[in-house]
Amino acid sequence: MRHLLRAVTALCAALGISLAFTGSAQAASSPTSVCGSGYYVQSSHELGLYLKTGGPQAIVYLLYNSSSDNNCVVTVVTGEQIHNPVSAGVRAEGGSWVKDTGNYNSYAGPVYLHAPGKCVQYYGSTRWWSSSSPYTDEYTSSLGWCG
Repeated sequence: MRHLLRAVTALCAALGISLAFTGSAQAASSPTSVCGSGYYVQSSHELGLYLKTGGPQAIVYLLYNSSSDNNCVVTVVTGEQIHNPVSAGVRAEGGSWVKDTGNYNSYAGPVYLHAPGKCVQYYGSTRWWSSSSPYTDEYTSSLGWCG
């Protein structure tokens, strides 16, 4: 159901039709809309630029909410992917990865991590087709953004 709602929402957005949903299945207009109120972007990395397609295929974002000490990671699809693997993940120093991976049309995540006093690392990946060939790009940040 989540995938169907994302696909319908993305199609409506492309056609200029506005929809209102109460769940998290709506298309990502921005990483802050996916993570929620109070989050701001700390870092981002573009994925899929090496094909010179006119822009990235996706952008992975690390966001932070200072009120709750929560980190949020989301990978927003910006290219013309249709139901391809997209991932978002985050981990605290010394901890395990928390990831969301699926065949998403608009975004993977949000992935939340409460890690006060620890440095974090974030991850994003995407896969897409160009000229009948599959391409994959992934990014893993270094540890940083210590709170």
